[in-house]
Amino acid sequence: MTAQAITAPHMDSKPAARLPLAGSAVWPAAAIGLLLAFQLSMVFTRAINWDEFWFYYHVADFARDNLAQPLQSLHVRLFAWLPGMSGSGVDKIVTARLAMLGCEMVTLGAIYAIARKFVERPVALCAALLYLSAGFVLQHGFSFRTDPMATAALMSALALLARARLAVLPLAAFALLVAAAGLITMKAVLFAPAFLGLAWMRWSEDRFAVATALRMVAAGIAAIGAFAALYWWHSSALTEATEGTAMAAGASRWMFFLGVPPYWQMGVKAALTAPVLTLLALAAPFAIWRSELSRGAKWGLTGLWLPLLLPLFYTNTAAYFYAFMLAPVTVSVVIALQAALKRYSLRLIVAVLAVMATGIFAIEDREAIDRQRAVVETAEALLPAGTAYFDHNGMVPGLDKANWLVTPAALEAYRRNGTPTYRETMESRPVPMLLANDATIEAALEDRYSPLLPADTAALRDNYVSFWGPIHIAGREFAPGSDTEVAMLVPGTYTVIGGPAVIDGTSHASGSLVEITRGMHRVETGEHPLRLQWGDNLAPPAEGWDDGELYVGF
Repeated sequence: MTAQAITAPHMDSKPAARLPLAGSAVWPAAAIGLLLAFQLSMVFTRAINWDEFWFYYHVADFARDNLAQPLQSLHVRLFAWLPGMSGSGVDKIVTARLAMLGCEMVTLGAIYAIARKFVERPVALCAALLYLSAGFVLQHGFSFRTDPMATAALMSALALLARARLAVLPLAAFALLVAAAGLITMKAVLFAPAFLGLAWMRWSEDRFAVATALRMVAAGIAAIGAFAALYWWHSSALTEATEGTAMAAGASRWMFFLGVPPYWQMGVKAALTAPVLTLLALAAPFAIWRSELSRGAKWGLTGLWLPLLLPLFYTNTAAYFYAFMLAPVTVSVVIALQAALKRYSLRLIVAVLAVMATGIFAIEDREAIDRQRAVVETAEALLPAGTAYFDHNGMVPGLDKANWLVTPAALEAYRRNGTPTYRETMESRPVPMLLANDATIEAALEDRYSPLLPADTAALRDNYVSFWGPIHIAGREFAPGSDTEVAMLVPGTYTVIGGPAVIDGTSHASGSLVEITRGMHRVETGEHPLRLQWGDNLAPPAEGWDDGELYVGF
């Protein structure tokens, strides 16, 4: 039997006879197993991305009885058990990735289930393989972010809408899944076309019966009610006066754009690392509307295809977004895929997808995560838990991040406000560590142009000294034979390193401790360079810093 035998079943047709091995489900199923094995390896070896650290920081902060925002933070409850585990923050994120891999497997199951509404088993499995083999999905489908959880919940809800009886229990599950996804991330609303398309398909299948419409409307109302109940329960733990509606309004101001996509390079890379899926997605609308499917089914598949247009107007379409966006899209291409199977064998298409994914897996950076682990473990051992520090993304969850998340949107708001928040924080509480894990912070320390305000740039550059790798400790360095009056913004116990010094008229030998208050101090040095370093003789690890990248690119 040739690949031509793999045809789209009518919505109520009987399943086709079992296909021989050349066209069976064995090949895509085996490839899916191989790629999941690749991802399981990458769970432990792929560098933690900066926002995965930020994602976990909120979990650790919630464990300290802090909840700063009610929206997009449901994960802090779902993973509240994580901070109690042993190991560093990196180890805990790796553990959480295993849960995210499970979410991705749920998504694969949902893709298959929805696709089976339109095509036979081998084609439906190939649709799941198309999703898993896409470059950004392979790399980020298991990452510790909102995307895997929300995608699993939304795709499961879509599978219920497409395949389940519209009875009480399936509709209740549908409502809970949609509500949970909305509380996990506000971008769940971007799946609206997929839901509308499948809802129209189900209604048309029931010949536009009023009872069917009422059931689906009731499910939508139940989803809204479940979201409100979950929001009320979750927000009851808020420790700051943050309004959820204000947050949503603020987010909406930067979520969408007109003009050139800010992440257009990501879109190009996404297409190049998933060329088969890209070609099928471009052909999908034509294949759908030229097919013999019912009009309702055509609208259902079109709704699943429409999220492909999101990068044209939705701002935050970085690499990890494609693990979210492509899930419904891969279902929408099944008719185009089926047409392709009339010319190319299933084994050939599966082989191409597997080989390309293997190439992406082979070039993975497997060293950066060791550097990340070393930084986090060193920082957590260096300072007491809960000590304030500055960094880009909350990389050290055991400490208290004292600055805002350094993102382009936050930088723009910071500069528009014009308040030197770093300096103000240093004037209100001790911040003994600065982690230079971002180009903005590095530029401020190296006296290059930095988007930070001049007062903040000076405060960071003048009050921290290099300690080990990207870790900087509060301190000051002085040239030999100097007599200088300096402003110290980080109070505490300091160690005199390098030689004797006279501080505020009192002599101190090298290695001695001195209490420094916030404010002006006069420092006189001898014939050797002098370093005043915060802490009681803090020493860097014996192992030198591996001067490599701390993060990998998308």
